[in-house]
Amino acid sequence: MTKYLTRCLAGILDGRRNKLSDSDAEGRFRQYTVIAAAGLSVMICFGVYHLLLANYLLCLFIFTTAAGLVWGWTMLYRGRAERIVYRGNSILFCLLLFYIMYLGGEENSMILWMNILPLVLFFLMGKNEGLVWVISAETLIVGYFLLQHHWRGAHVYSTAFSVRFLVTFTCISVFTYFYENFRASYRSDLEEKNGMLLAQIDKRQKIERSLRESEKRYRAIYLHAAEGILLINFNGDIVECNPQIVEMLSYSGEELVGRNIFSLFHPDDLEKIPPQIDNLMAGETIFIERRLRTATGIYLLCEQSGKKINDDLIILLYRDITERKIAERALEKANVTLNRLAHIDGLTHIANRRKFDQVLEMEWSRMKRSGKTMGLIIGDIDYFKQFNDIYGHPAGDACLKRVATEISGIVRRPADLIARYGGEEFVVLLPNTDHRGCVQLAEKMRKKVEELQIDHQGSAANSVVTMSFGVAVSSTEGRMAPAEFMAMADQSLYKAKEEGRNRVC
Repeated sequence: MTKYLTRCLAGILDGRRNKLSDSDAEGRFRQYTVIAAAGLSVMICFGVYHLLLANYLLCLFIFTTAAGLVWGWTMLYRGRAERIVYRGNSILFCLLLFYIMYLGGEENSMILWMNILPLVLFFLMGKNEGLVWVISAETLIVGYFLLQHHWRGAHVYSTAFSVRFLVTFTCISVFTYFYENFRASYRSDLEEKNGMLLAQIDKRQKIERSLRESEKRYRAIYLHAAEGILLINFNGDIVECNPQIVEMLSYSGEELVGRNIFSLFHPDDLEKIPPQIDNLMAGETIFIERRLRTATGIYLLCEQSGKKINDDLIILLYRDITERKIAERALEKANVTLNRLAHIDGLTHIANRRKFDQVLEMEWSRMKRSGKTMGLIIGDIDYFKQFNDIYGHPAGDACLKRVATEISGIVRRPADLIARYGGEEFVVLLPNTDHRGCVQLAEKMRKKVEELQIDHQGSAANSVVTMSFGVAVSSTEGRMAPAEFMAMADQSLYKAKEEGRNRVC
């Protein structure tokens, strides 16, 4: 029967919806429940007994206190008026016990009720406020013992009994206070440890949830990635493969799993780039290109990236770049063609003016850093407009081609540049060349053009096609700009034309 009542009481407490604000308040409510359950049974019996003895005022005190316990428990069960309930019931219990003390005697067992007052006050009000109530109650008891002769109808206790009672009351109060203090400290420590444990549990649960979510994401990425994925062990044996690599290589999953990865590599690739297992085992991330053999025997050019993921496995990702490589080669070829079109003169197939301007800026900066000289030759075909008028533009184009071919054959150093500057005008840039070297080279070109013996009836300088050349040399000693350098060479060319053409100035 007792076990059944205990289970019922526990079920009632655990099934409450409106629990109190914190764990300490909840524990105090459970203590109050125990006090109320024990107190009601005793009070009812005690009240009925005194009702039969016609002690009606005492019965009123007893039943009022019992009703206060029931009311207080109901309010606490609903989560309301926590402090009012505890203080109100403490007042009722104090009044009841003081009245019992007022009625009791040295041999009367009713006085023993006073000894449970510290227990009730500490349990209901807590350590700190309960101490105030107990001190107040003991002060009133001392006052009662001192003034008991002046109270009409009050029981008079002997001095020895009063001292024994006060000593007993004080001891119970002290023991109960230290018990409450120990219980509060123990509860605080226990709650702190429980909080730490709950925090650890919550952290672990979050980690587990994160791991599960990471595993789901990993599986989703693994199964739906655009790249083909292989998991291999440190011996190179394939442990697992995703659907993309199966589709890429046209093998089945069963054919790939258990196979050594090196059997899929092109033999030439293994000679050029040996297996990277040792590097991967050391924790390096590898990005290389590999050719993988498919089930049909052809090889796919793939971009391979690999990394160690644990102490047993390496993950390899493959992306088919065959089509991309074809497109890259086509793009490179197109870029070469575009670059050639952008910097090569379409008629003479030597450098054009754009290329010359770029090289001039670059060589000019280099000359300023090195402190060396730089030469410039500007050549112009004499009376070329008359040549076009007499022989026609196709013949003029053919003349330009022959002239460009011959004079470019004279310029042999890699750093030198010959370019068609515009129309019938040609320029030669000669880094690290002094004045004498430039004049000699210009004279060679002049003679070479004259030796071509291209008939030119419209020339006043000669009966064949000839050229005039202007030479300029610059160094870092002056503060000349590239444009001024060009103007100086152009003035030399103008001077050559004024002096009769077919000469170098």
